[in-house]
Amino acid sequence: MITKQDVELAGKLAKMTVSEQEAAIYEEQLRALFGWVKELSAVNTDNVQLSNATLAAHVRKDQAVTDEQAAANLRAMFAEQLAGQAKVKKVL
Repeated sequence: MITKQDVELAGKLAKMTVSEQEAAIYEEQLRALFGWVKELSAVNTDNVQLSNATLAAHVRKDQAVTDEQAAANLRAMFAEQLAGQAKVKKVL
C-alpha cells in the first residue's frame, strides 16, 4: 500500500519539493497505478505467442538535413542557438 511517506520519499529521491496537497494527489494516483499493475499481472499470458515485430520497423536512419531553408526554419523554433545548433535545457 502506498503511503504519504512513500510519496515524500519518492519526491526526495527525485529532488522534488512535494507539498501536502501534491502528496495527497500523488498518493491517490500511485495507488491507482499500482492497482492497475496488480490487475494486469493477474492476466495469464502463458499461451500468448510473441509477435514477429522487430524494433527495426520503428527505427529510422539519421540523415543530415540538406535543405538549408528547412534547417533554418527548424533552428528558428528554438529561442537559443550555439554554434549554429539548437540549444536546449540540460536534462538531469
